[in-house]
Amino acid sequence: MGRWIPALIAVAFVAVAKADTAPAKPNNTAFQGYDEAPSFDVLPRQGELTYYPCSQCHKFMEPNPKPRKLSAPHPGEINHGKGRLWCTNCHYSEDRDYLVTSMGEPVDFDHSHLVCGSCHANRHKDWYFGGHGKRVGNWQGERVLYNCAHCHDPHEPTIEPRAPMAMPSVRIGLEREEGHPHKTTRLWERYSGEPSDDH
Repeated sequence: MGRWIPALIAVAFVAVAKADTAPAKPNNTAFQGYDEAPSFDVLPRQGELTYYPCSQCHKFMEPNPKPRKLSAPHPGEINHGKGRLWCTNCHYSEDRDYLVTSMGEPVDFDHSHLVCGSCHANRHKDWYFGGHGKRVGNWQGERVLYNCAHCHDPHEPTIEPRAPMAMPSVRIGLEREEGHPHKTTRLWERYSGEPSDDH
């Protein structure tokens, strides 16, 4: 028994040393979601970020809260919030490896929806309940949701309108022929007294 004690002390010492050097995980306690919302997981995104961890560069720089034009790799300007936002509104100035809510709570990049939701509460609630956003896989079984930043560029979140896809062609044999006997199925034309193309 006595020979294991030094090994246990060494393991405990390493664990304490790691705990002192590892960054503290943010504790998001203010917003815990909606009790009546179906449970879900969020698809992680942090591993897709090209320049993460941000502290690789920012640990050598003092935070500068003054809005200004930035150089690469950052976008030159932020086209979000009609000119009222700057980097530190969403990026945690005390530790650049985290985001920050409007209440000042640090948030991991994998849960960036909490940052978006601190300003866009109605859209965020729709996202929780499945009325906005996209789901990974199918519509049954385990719910895994795409994060807001999977679809929206946080620095320019507006999605430009797209032309709708062409409607599918009518299957062969289902086309209406000239003089088709059935009346229109469009009630507003059937009862409005206006002639329809089917009469």
